[in-house]
Amino acid sequence: MKPVQERYVPLSGKPRSNRERNIGTFQERLTLIAAAERVLNQMKSSGCFDEIDLDSLSTTIVGFLREGSSCLLGLCSYSRENGRSKTATPGERTWRILVNRQLVHRKDGSLEATIYHEFLHAVLGYEENHGPTFQAMEALWPFHQEGKQDAE
Repeated sequence: MKPVQERYVPLSGKPRSNRERNIGTFQERLTLIAAAERVLNQMKSSGCFDEIDLDSLSTTIVGFLREGSSCLLGLCSYSRENGRSKTATPGERTWRILVNRQLVHRKDGSLEATIYHEFLHAVLGYEENHGPTFQAMEALWPFHQEGKQDAE
């Protein structure tokens, strides 16, 4: 099935050229949203984010990157007003998270790992980027394997 294409038309009513974006099929979007919900629930139950308002991420747009982004796995976009604010909640800071649509069809955990990576950007904010705090927190994923390693 060919992916659904949506044309971006600004409020001025004049469409911009080359601004098609891929919204995916209904099933692909459901899969993406379900994966984002699973990741967020795992983050909540991990105990690593107890001081952070993860519920605020429920207003974040989750969607797909444009088709031409074969080497990019994901992207976290910050809102203009709160993108650099350390006092804003993650949901106030983050406008949207986009992932490569091809990850929906892989069964290797890369979709969830990419969503977690982008949620970390949302949680830690613009200025942390891929710094030491980000790297330490990213190394915690996947949380469910920690218990298996401890049991062995």
